Amino acid sequence: MYSMSSPLPQPTLQERHRVMMIIWFAMIVGVVVFGVVVSIQINGMKPDAGLPVLTFAGMGMAALMLVLRFIIPNLIARTQFAQTMQTAKTEANNDEEQMLGNFYQVFMVRLIIGMALLEGAAMLNLVAVMVENQRLAFIPVAILLLGMIFSIPTKTKLDGWIRNQMENYNLENQN
Repeated sequence: MYSMSSPLPQPTLQERHRVMMIIWFAMIVGVVVFGVVVSIQINGMKPDAGLPVLTFAGMGMAALMLVLRFIIPNLIARTQFAQTMQTAKTEANNDEEQMLGNFYQVFMVRLIIGMALLEGAAMLNLVAVMVENQRLAFIPVAILLLGMIFSIPTKTKLDGWIRNQMENYNLENQN
């Protein structure tokens, strides 16, 4: 047991990567399970006769989130990466393992935000299916799920992203 004064041990890079994989998988499973429940619930039901406003709103939201998924997480991650680099410079931190752990943490925040944007739009479309019985709303759900699946945080993606961020940071901060 740890006392309040001693810091908790930092997770290893492998443990951090495993956490990212678990988060990635859990967010996908949440959409898939809810999709199965909705599919079972609407089985045999006819679509509502009225204008499917919620379905159209869900489709618009899906398109918007697919675009924002490439903008918002990267803006946040770039800022956090720069702050991490500045902190390391001011503290003269040369511990490579700790720096990589900090970069993994930034990547995880980026992953969670991006996945949450896609998950929220997918859930909205599933609610539209449930409320309006419009199977058309399954199309954006499938597209959003593909976006989530392709967001898998592989070690190669992670290392490439860190390398890219380092290059960008060094180019932006040349003196």
